Amino acid sequence: MSSKIIATLAYTGIIAATLAASLTLLTFTFLNTGVNSILLTLIFFGTLTIYNIDHLRDLNYDESTNPQRVKFIKYNKFLIYFIITLSFMICIVSVFKIDFKIIPILVIPFVLGLLHKRLKSNSIFSAIYIMLSWLIVTVFLPAYIANKTSHLLWISLVIGILLLCNAYTSSLDQKISLTKHIRFIVVLSLVPLIMILILKSKYIGLIPLSIFTTISLLNYNDNENYEQFYLDGLQLAGTVISILILNFFIC
Repeated sequence: MSSKIIATLAYTGIIAATLAASLTLLTFTFLNTGVNSILLTLIFFGTLTIYNIDHLRDLNYDESTNPQRVKFIKYNKFLIYFIITLSFMICIVSVFKIDFKIIPILVIPFVLGLLHKRLKSNSIFSAIYIMLSWLIVTVFLPAYIANKTSHLLWISLVIGILLLCNAYTSSLDQKISLTKHIRFIVVLSLVPLIMILILKSKYIGLIPLSIFTTISLLNYNDNENYEQFYLDGLQLAGTVISILILNFFIC
């Protein structure tokens, strides 16, 4: 039963959507502004919409690299279509309730999400555009809503590098030798930690997110569930702990 629940959370994009909403909440907390619950709702369900559309479009492409996810989606197509429909409707309502000015900003990650099938064949391009899409949604958008740009450059670099590590590792071709790639990504994942220790102040609260990302990369394996379960799960855990530290000990 527990394995089925975990599979559902991963293969429907719920873990990824929760990570996106949590990173947005982390940005609000770090910038010490009020939390916009409508934006969190929009980002959670927007991520669900994009991920599930993408998974449906990529069934043939993913057959060789993600057979378990493909099997789950084919067996649960009604659930996937239901999630897409419900999520998209909630997104529409959320946009009406928040601010029409954010629509041009949202168009960018939405278009990039739909282009994923064309770009994912190149690991570098795929990782960069995924990182930028997530940065727009989880960092720049909440900063824009809160009308606060202080610390924006540095928190974007810290979170952006960690997102790049996630995206690049997840986009690697499973058939090639991964050792040199993972070594490079592990080293890259340590850069945000160095930046945090140099910047200090409230940046110390971001240490769990940084460390948990590095831990997930140190234990890399080419199992197809690595990204959905392990990497996203550990980044989510690190993000939640960082939010708690910022809320109760720093901000």
